[in-house]
Amino acid sequence: MSSESVKLHYIDKIRLISRDARFTIVSWMFSAFAFGISDVIFNLYLLKAGFGEDFLGFFLSISMFIAGGLAIFAGMIADRYSRKRILLGGSIIVLVAVVIQYTTLVPVFLFFSQILFGLGFVCWQPYTAHVTTDEERVHVFSIRYAFFLVASFLGSLTGGFLPTLWTTLGLAIDLLSAYRLSLWISVIPIVFATLAIVPMTVDKPSEIQEKVFRFSNIRSRGFIGKYALAWSVSGLGAGLFIQFVNVFFNQAFQADEVTIGIIFAINTLVMAVGNFVSPAIVDRFGKLGTIIWFQGLSVPFLFLLSWSPVLYIAAIGFISRALFMNIAWPVMDVFYMEGLHKEERSTAMGVINAGDSLSRAIGLNIGGPLMAAGFLRAPFALAGILYLASLVLFYIFFGKKSQEDV
Repeated sequence: MSSESVKLHYIDKIRLISRDARFTIVSWMFSAFAFGISDVIFNLYLLKAGFGEDFLGFFLSISMFIAGGLAIFAGMIADRYSRKRILLGGSIIVLVAVVIQYTTLVPVFLFFSQILFGLGFVCWQPYTAHVTTDEERVHVFSIRYAFFLVASFLGSLTGGFLPTLWTTLGLAIDLLSAYRLSLWISVIPIVFATLAIVPMTVDKPSEIQEKVFRFSNIRSRGFIGKYALAWSVSGLGAGLFIQFVNVFFNQAFQADEVTIGIIFAINTLVMAVGNFVSPAIVDRFGKLGTIIWFQGLSVPFLFLLSWSPVLYIAAIGFISRALFMNIAWPVMDVFYMEGLHKEERSTAMGVINAGDSLSRAIGLNIGGPLMAAGFLRAPFALAGILYLASLVLFYIFFGKKSQEDV
């Protein structure tokens, strides 16, 4: 097939994306822009307020413990009630959480906001799978994630420059207040992300399973268990360092928020380029091949990030790792969803979310204290080992499907 015909086929599939799937893309974009801002600033904001990295790790883990503890139950609810209404309710809860979080520094209110944050995120993947056809699903997941990354790129740039802007305009008396003003600005796109959910189609009662909470709708237990184990090992590694990259750049190399914002922006832009071509990569390597090969290529760059003596080498490691690790991210969602029966998808996604959230929460409570004790590089090296272990498990469990015909 010529490159021109492949291009036309790709564009045709994009044009066929359904109305509801497009709204999920729009909502994700607004959320990504908002959290692109906060990803650069929020940790630095708490550190500037006098909290330590160990507090930061525990604080960030609260939402993940909550999400992990309730994920299976939330998935069971989502299989039996309107996923659209659950999405809307969750988005409103997240909005309330961030307003509290960006307004007060009282620990009890910060902890409460993280509890709300953990309650707010449920069933995006099952809803998208529900409103997409088999032909468009890889493209929807890939395009949605790619646009998510583009919006994150813009958010990271914005987050890096906003504090300087407020200080220059005289609207902030110090760096702490400049951080807070910037975080308040990030609330606006979260409002738009919530509004984008409103026009989505409400699941019809006839399309939803009987409202009895049990695991009888789970038929792919072996597949779910194996995937959850490999995913959770990877999640433990991610929890060790993902939330602390901006802290690492700041503490190890004295990088300011402008520099960190630029690095984060380049990182997400490179990831977006990779995800736009993700469907073509799947055509070449297959779903499982894409997952294993590209995530495997990411691990050496994580060790490079851990070792790096200067900022530009650390930035190269960070960006390259993220490119290869995340180029297959939407493919992993599709691989999992297509291995499940329709009636079990949300419950099964709850199992994955539980394992991922709980393992990341544990990782945060290891990585934070390590960094607070001065071991800034240790979380990255430990994460590399765990990522390798996850890939080995993934290959052992699903390697026989590597010749799948996609």
